[in-house]
Amino acid sequence: AVKIYFIPLYRSTDFEVHRNWLAVTNNLTIDQWYHDTTSKWTLDYPPFFAWLELALSYIAKMFDPAMVKIENLDYASEMTVLFQRLSVIILDFVYMYGAFRCARFISRGNLLVFLILITNPGLI
Repeated sequence: AVKIYFIPLYRSTDFEVHRNWLAVTNNLTIDQWYHDTTSKWTLDYPPFFAWLELALSYIAKMFDPAMVKIENLDYASEMTVLFQRLSVIILDFVYMYGAFRCARFISRGNLLVFLILITNPGLI
């Protein structure tokens, strides 16, 4: 819930990186994803993440179709910012649900496992 307050604030270079990856996966064929040089922010994450970006790119088009145009380098409309922030928040909830389900399989200390998983410093 705290992340909602950060929606209109500062954006790091990761913002453009992920916007570009949405555009790359939405516009290019799979065999071009890892070879595109339109932007200096080339796709360098594992394939599963690229597929996630592709799925998100279809939703992103509903917020702002210009966001996924590959030539729109450094594009950051209000709707683009909103989409990027909301997608992170929603995927955090997906992660928390997965952590909860995973913790249920641990016979003892499942609350501890859940808390360790959701308070990972890399995710906060």
